[in-house]
Amino acid sequence: METAFKIYNGEFNPDFFRYPAGHMNMLALFYKICSLFTNQITMETAYKIAWYLSNIFMALIPVMVFSICNLLGSYVIGLIGCCLVMTSDILLENSQYAIVDVSLSFFCSLFFTFSIYWFMKSNFSPNKIFFLSSIIGIAISMKYTGLLLVLSLFVIIFHFIEDNPNYKGGRHFQLLFTGISGIAFLLIISIFLTNKQYFIQILIGLTTDGILEVEYYKLLNKFIILLLAVSAGLLALTYFIQVKSLNGLGTFISPFYLKSLFVTMISFFIFSPFTFFEIKRSFADFMYEYRHMQIGSAAHYHFLSDQYHSIVQSLDRMYPIRFYQKLIISNFGIAGVTMAIIGVYEILAQKKIVGTSILSFCFLMILTISGWQNVAVRYTLSIIPIIYVLIPLGIHRFSTLLDKKYLQYNYSLALISCITGFEPILRWIKLFG
Repeated sequence: METAFKIYNGEFNPDFFRYPAGHMNMLALFYKICSLFTNQITMETAYKIAWYLSNIFMALIPVMVFSICNLLGSYVIGLIGCCLVMTSDILLENSQYAIVDVSLSFFCSLFFTFSIYWFMKSNFSPNKIFFLSSIIGIAISMKYTGLLLVLSLFVIIFHFIEDNPNYKGGRHFQLLFTGISGIAFLLIISIFLTNKQYFIQILIGLTTDGILEVEYYKLLNKFIILLLAVSAGLLALTYFIQVKSLNGLGTFISPFYLKSLFVTMISFFIFSPFTFFEIKRSFADFMYEYRHMQIGSAAHYHFLSDQYHSIVQSLDRMYPIRFYQKLIISNFGIAGVTMAIIGVYEILAQKKIVGTSILSFCFLMILTISGWQNVAVRYTLSIIPIIYVLIPLGIHRFSTLLDKKYLQYNYSLALISCITGFEPILRWIKLFG
């Protein structure tokens, strides 16, 4: 809050680089808007505004869950999802804090709400896809994990290009893109490997303490291997496109993807310009956060030190999985988790591209946070609304199965909804009791 308050008071660079600056700039913008209707904003007022904003963001989550469930299912399914999400301990507790995960959760949910609405209405257009791209840029400016939404965006763009062949990449563009990209990546790898020590020194120069930790060497090696594989794949595609062995790649290789990514970058820059203007600090901060996530400690121990070896040797790779498994069951209950699993089957059975879009983001986010040794309840905020979409869809699917053999659909829907919501509601009552 103090950082946002400094920005509000006209300090361009408040020297804060723990995260991308989108959340702070957004708060500063709200302070400016509020100052138009009142006297000068004080620090106490700034805290209140931030608190109200977090509460508004979380209060809109049930509305968006209702909208998505209504579009994918029915009005009743939407009501069930809306009622269930209001019993979430995690959403309720974190709504009291002005943290980046709250705003990330809001913009991720907003992205899926708009994309599903336009898909169900068969009303996509380039401008609407660019609007979704801008939402992703804002989400990334809140927290870097918002970048995982890009895969969902590409799924939507793929579907859009299938319905609008005019946006397919022509053969000439395919050859240019794959050929130039493949050669460029190969040159980058060759230049880096030839002058490895020189580039290592540049990276060390971007750090704050002159130490490039072993985690970054490992990440760099993985990146080089990935870049080499991508380069080889692109050059192979160039050959097959040239000899006309592969056709129909225009849906996958189109300038429309690049335009959307450009809009995302512009949106990110608008909300977090410090990331570019202060590249040394933002890079050092990213390294700090990366190490913090990977080994659960951001302390600057040299990788040959006893302290570092003690931390690494005590790592438990299954600990994050156990932590989030317990957390998910605690928040949703056994019945809720079961219905969410059935909901995954239901959304896949619908064979709608938006289902793939939602599940791809949810899977990538779970994979990401479960790979971090540093765990926190707030890291799940961006996927919890999605799970509350899956649960009502699972209830619908299970009720449909019972309707065919045992119990009428409406009765089974009401019964399973009550069973699913009983444990969260009971815990919610205890919390306020």
